[in-house]
Amino acid sequence: MPPWLQVSGRMHPLLVHFPIVLVVLYALGSFLPVAKKPVSTADDYTINDGLLFLAAFTSVVTALMGLFLSREEGYDPDALQWHKWGGVILSVFTLTWYYFRRELQSVRFLPYSMSLLALTIIVFTGHQGASITHGQNFLLAPVLTEKEKPVVPFDEAMVYADMVKPILAEKCMSCHNNKKAKGDLIMESEELLLKGGKTGNLWDSTASDFGLLLQRVHLPLEQKKHMPPHGKPQLTDEELEIIEGWIRRGSNFTMKASHLPADDTLRIIAVRYFMNSDAAQYDFEEADPATVRKLNTSNRVVASESLNSPALTVTFFNSKLYNIEQLKELASVKKQIVSLDLSKMPVKDADIKLISEFENLRRLHLNFTPITGATLNELQRLKFLRTLSVSGTKVGARELDALKNFPKLKTVYAWNIPVDTVTFQRIQQNAKSIRFETGFKGDTITLKLSPPILQNEESILTNAVPLKLKHYLPGVTIRFTTDGTDPDSIRSPVYKSGEVINGTTTIRAKAYKTGWISSDIMEKMFLKHGYRPDTVILLSLTDSSYPGSGALLNNLDKGSTNFRDGSWIAWRKIPMEVLLEYKNPVLAQSVTVSSMVDLNRHIFPPLNLEVWGGDSKDNLTLLGRIKPEQARPITDDSLRKQSAYLKRFECKIQPSKVKFIKLVGTPIPKLPSWHRDKGKPGYIFVDEILVN
Repeated sequence: MPPWLQVSGRMHPLLVHFPIVLVVLYALGSFLPVAKKPVSTADDYTINDGLLFLAAFTSVVTALMGLFLSREEGYDPDALQWHKWGGVILSVFTLTWYYFRRELQSVRFLPYSMSLLALTIIVFTGHQGASITHGQNFLLAPVLTEKEKPVVPFDEAMVYADMVKPILAEKCMSCHNNKKAKGDLIMESEELLLKGGKTGNLWDSTASDFGLLLQRVHLPLEQKKHMPPHGKPQLTDEELEIIEGWIRRGSNFTMKASHLPADDTLRIIAVRYFMNSDAAQYDFEEADPATVRKLNTSNRVVASESLNSPALTVTFFNSKLYNIEQLKELASVKKQIVSLDLSKMPVKDADIKLISEFENLRRLHLNFTPITGATLNELQRLKFLRTLSVSGTKVGARELDALKNFPKLKTVYAWNIPVDTVTFQRIQQNAKSIRFETGFKGDTITLKLSPPILQNEESILTNAVPLKLKHYLPGVTIRFTTDGTDPDSIRSPVYKSGEVINGTTTIRAKAYKTGWISSDIMEKMFLKHGYRPDTVILLSLTDSSYPGSGALLNNLDKGSTNFRDGSWIAWRKIPMEVLLEYKNPVLAQSVTVSSMVDLNRHIFPPLNLEVWGGDSKDNLTLLGRIKPEQARPITDDSLRKQSAYLKRFECKIQPSKVKFIKLVGTPIPKLPSWHRDKGKPGYIFVDEILVN
């Protein structure tokens, strides 16, 4: 469409209210007494006639504008279908009504029917349009009963599903759904989120601002590209923290909030959110603090579940002091107890009936107690029970099978009980709403060895050092290589004390033992330090996210595979140019660049490396050039799983006496077609340059 027509199409939301108001006014006017006055002649032209004409005219114009607007990107034709047809029908209907208005007015009750039909078309078409713009059932949402959201306990909460996804659904999906995909971006599933929109992926963990999504939400509100758009509900500070925290931690769709470190900001938010969410379900009052203090004994701890929560948790911890009377003493606070831990206590089957009187109990731990499960069905009275632990007891298959009738039960821990694997599978099939945790059974499994342990702490060598490999399991044989090949169990040398490292090399070692699966490969790169330059000068501009200085390339400190650990300098889009200066000439035979490759990010080997040298920095000669092997095409799944690894690129040269060495490296200009971010420029990452 030409731009001027596109502008007129975008006026559709502005003008759409005119035909709506005019049709409604005319329709309602037909019910007024003045409208019943007969028209004497065909020449009489009333205000109502003018109103109907304007309604018909604006309906046609608005429908045409809506047609132009629908031709823009981001709208699903199927979603627009009913809205478009509603607009067309209303236009034709009002035009027909206007043309035959005299005849229609002469038929009894027909004007009323026409008015009701017009109002029906208006409501239907408007509802379809609102659903496209504001989300499903926007018009009727206030009067429709919402589905009750299930309460998620903290230990089961998923960071994406329970924290990030609800934010996206509320603040983003009204414009990014399968019916209205602005920028070709749909956010309704994990796969579509990873796919991104026409401007690329939503996040990039190699970027200093972590990519497009966080760029847009942090833009000033008045800027056009700020998201959500001005006028839409904006993200709160806490919602921003949740989304940013999730992306910073790798945007893992299966990460649990409870698995985050205790001091992690995202975990702290989750604790507050899910504890408060749980507490909001409690309809009982707080217990008397004096009573709670009195119930704390040398064998029993009664404590508040969380700050400002009326719920109590009870834990017994000395089996020799336990008796049934101590359980009965809790009757005064039984309404407030939501968690009861009786693990390793001499609890009997008869005691289960008493436990079932704790009406608000959510979590019950009976691990390693003498119970047989004969009275376990008594717990069915606990309508809020979500977690039950019976590991190490004599509870059998029949008792576990009966748990499917428990109203709210979600998780059962049943390790080390007399139920075989096949029976567990059958029980799980019958109770699909419950997750049974049965632990690890390794009696028929061949275990895998852990990799050998390298005890050498140094990575850059100034002298020969002994190689120190070990394994904690007795009888393990360690085989290793120094040429970059994978060690095998036949040809590779066996590690023995006294092995020495004296030069740039990569040690790859693997553990073997009869009856075990061989270990994964342990790999460590050692770099020989020969001539340390007096000065290192960066001749080309480094990437602003990883700028560093020349001193960083000369501090003999190896970086890790964490590209954000502060040890790396990066170049992107422009070549790397580094000048090494020596006060006294050195006899150089090789130059080694210590680098990293991380295909999950954009960190690739350089396209080529050139070494220049001479006695004057203004008069250098090309001494050598290498073209490092580039990464090969791999599948998306393997790309996501492949970890970063350290890599050295060594350029051997004819022995030359030089005072200046210039190193030039070209970053890959476009990521290959198999990469998820194909076409974007790649990085070169460097932490050390060594001359020997």
